[in-house]
Amino acid sequence: MRNRLGKILERWFIVEPAMFQVMCSHDFVENTGMKCPFRSGYRRMEYNPDLLTGLSDADMEKFLKIEAIRILLKHPYERRPDNCCAQAISIGSNITIGDNYACYDCQTDKPADFNLIPGMHYEWYARQIQQMLQEVRGQSPVSQKSGRPTSSGQTAAGPASEMKAADMISDKSDKKKPDDRFSEERAAADRDLSELWDEDEVAVTVINGIISNCRSWGSLAGNFAEKLIASTKATIDWRNILCGFRSSILSSGRKLTRMRPNRRTGFQNMGSIRRFNTRLLVAVDVSGSISSASISYFYGVINSSFRYGFESIDVIQFDCGIQIVQNLKKVIKETPVIGRGGTSFQEPIDYANEHGYDGLIILTDGEAPEPSMPDNMRCKIVWVCQDSGCYDRNHEWMENLGRVCTMQLR
Repeated sequence: MRNRLGKILERWFIVEPAMFQVMCSHDFVENTGMKCPFRSGYRRMEYNPDLLTGLSDADMEKFLKIEAIRILLKHPYERRPDNCCAQAISIGSNITIGDNYACYDCQTDKPADFNLIPGMHYEWYARQIQQMLQEVRGQSPVSQKSGRPTSSGQTAAGPASEMKAADMISDKSDKKKPDDRFSEERAAADRDLSELWDEDEVAVTVINGIISNCRSWGSLAGNFAEKLIASTKATIDWRNILCGFRSSILSSGRKLTRMRPNRRTGFQNMGSIRRFNTRLLVAVDVSGSISSASISYFYGVINSSFRYGFESIDVIQFDCGIQIVQNLKKVIKETPVIGRGGTSFQEPIDYANEHGYDGLIILTDGEAPEPSMPDNMRCKIVWVCQDSGCYDRNHEWMENLGRVCTMQLR
């Protein structure tokens, strides 16, 4: 099997230099236990010889191409959509590849297979597949007009925002049932496909270097190659901002104790200990200009905060006023949404200042007048824009008030 794979790579050295280089950055490892022919992750390319033996060299090359393109897109190393299961992530990645690369007769998913529109990004496809999987498993979301949370933990909103999501999906009257695409046999293969995927900054840097230095793209030439090059440009990611933000607002309180000696006088005087008591407030924009998908993703950001050392987070929903106040000590799966009116940033800023918070994270589209800062404001602010367009329109005035990043939702 290694000889057959070696011959493919030898040919790629001439005709597919980009794919050849990215494959050289991975170790080939045999794995007869997985249910997919190839999978990548941890800078390995695993293959199952039992599944590849019956394939012709041409068919094997097509499967290997899909995995090479997946690595170039950095799906196994950079972007793992929140609140999506392994199967949804795998299918979403396959759809993105099928939508962007003409893989001839290779068996990879395409948007039309699931009645989804083309031209969207990987995270969007993964979330749409996640919703379909919930319907297949009998976990259909509650009608969004009710304003109640869905069973998947995604927030529901009013009719205006629902129209935005509905416009992006084909007419349901023409939609075939996707059950045949979610069989248990297929599910096992999909779960295996993304089992090794995890964020890896070193791998991303290596792949970006390959893309930046590539001068010949082979069959990847055209718009797809341009997208790969664009993906290497530096972006401001909320994950990195949030991790650093925790350190910048970390505060502590000093408490005297007889159990610890004083540094200067020993046990003659009381020593002291410090208890960390950082207070963080997250403000979620639930105005009418925010879609249901954005609000759902906002709460995914909040759930991610617990991975960065926050033990307790206060959350408020706001539009032109404060709507809901919550204190969270663990990941939440569902929450009501109240609001859907206009937007004013003054309310969450005043609320954070009046209640003595150390940090304020505002999740928004930024479409509202610039607020004024109270004279005694000590709370640090991070603005998290829902997409790059919102960031481009508003980051200049936001940077006057704090740090700014984008979720890259679209």
